[in-house]
Amino acid sequence: MNVTQALVVSTLTLAQKSESLIANNLANYETPGFKASTLSFQGQLSQAMASGAQSVLDVRGTVVKSPGSLRPDGSNVSLTGQMTDLAEVQLTYQMALSAYNHHVTQTKIVTEGKAM
Repeated sequence: MNVTQALVVSTLTLAQKSESLIANNLANYETPGFKASTLSFQGQLSQAMASGAQSVLDVRGTVVKSPGSLRPDGSNVSLTGQMTDLAEVQLTYQMALSAYNHHVTQTKIVTEGKAM
């Protein structure tokens, strides 16, 4: 597996983990004192790319708890913020999926010797 393929696989996996955290944040919107979590991974992927495919595949991301509180009950889950984060993660996922589909199409063209 080359670095580009590893980047696509890792991005898809990490985006799914981010979506799970966002879903958990939304599920706990009304839980007093709940602190939202996010998954930070873009910087780690960028650094790992210089070290090769295996380093990219080894990136797990870092779960970060959001500080502070937005409401009197101590929770800091913002519905608007979570929906914005979800849209960003979905765009990241779609970009990685498009890159994968492009790679598959290019491979088919090369192996079959014809354009689709």
